[in-house]
Amino acid sequence: MQLHVAYVTDEQPSPDPIGFLLHALADPIALLVLGGGAIVTLSLLAAWARLRPLEPARERFVLRAQSYRPYVPWMLRLSVGLVVIGAGLGRALFVPNVPLGGWPHLVLTAIGFLLLLGFAVRPAALLGLAMYLVALVLDPRLVTIFDIAGGLAAIALVGPGAPSLDDLLRAAFPRAPGREPATAPVAEARYDDLVPLLVRLGLGGALVASGIGDKLLIYEQALAAVDKYGLTGVVPASPELWVVGAAAVETALGIAILFGVLTRFGAVLGFAVLTLAVFALPDDPVIAHVGLFGLASVLVVLGGGRWSADALLARRVGAAGRTSEAMGT
Repeated sequence: MQLHVAYVTDEQPSPDPIGFLLHALADPIALLVLGGGAIVTLSLLAAWARLRPLEPARERFVLRAQSYRPYVPWMLRLSVGLVVIGAGLGRALFVPNVPLGGWPHLVLTAIGFLLLLGFAVRPAALLGLAMYLVALVLDPRLVTIFDIAGGLAAIALVGPGAPSLDDLLRAAFPRAPGREPATAPVAEARYDDLVPLLVRLGLGGALVASGIGDKLLIYEQALAAVDKYGLTGVVPASPELWVVGAAAVETALGIAILFGVLTRFGAVLGFAVLTLAVFALPDDPVIAHVGLFGLASVLVVLGGGRWSADALLARRVGAAGRTSEAMGT
């Protein structure tokens, strides 16, 4: 249930999140469902890791996904730019439930349009990132849209890409000798090292914040959302189990993405959960999910990157294979 309950329910006091969690987990049925679900999930993942079904199909999928690398800057600009434009035009400070008065909404709107056009992309992204970080300090509720911070940082790193107005202007007015852009190996290193890390921090951080901050810390609003949408009629479980279960799924998925564990699978799963939320919960603002969709798509293309558990495991498996070959086994 990737639902931002703070966007669709009225603010209500939730004085004892730990007490609520302990009360929910005191129900034997809740423990059975949550524990059983965790055991089944981990068992399926362990079986997949050992048996590797459909491995040729997975390899073909990854190879084709990697061929989309040239589109990553465009994907980032579209997803983040649309969120920033929506916030600016809606006079909101990045998220729908934090109003923004005065001229700053014009700055946000301008940043969003610059990102979409691909004009002055790096300065626009850096300005947007600075505004977000200042706003986050002033209002911690913005942590639930931390994906925007990751996206803006990644845009500032990779630049406009193509298609973009910056790219067209560079073609019209070539750089002087000695001011050429980064060489291909340097540019590729960005995609292998920093960009996946930044995107994982943004997407994973947003999911963890949504699971903990937007479910458990404001549990009364989460319970109100369960009642509003009649979710206990969809799956016959107590409202408390719905809230704790949703928080557990989002938090676990976010942690997996943060550490780069089965990154592409996690991104696809996150995309599916987001799609379900958009169609099942009609008044949860779609604009709140656009950045998540975009960053999940980028991770499908890039994977976890060099600094991830996936890469660490691949290096160890490769080293073990080379050792076996050297020993003749």
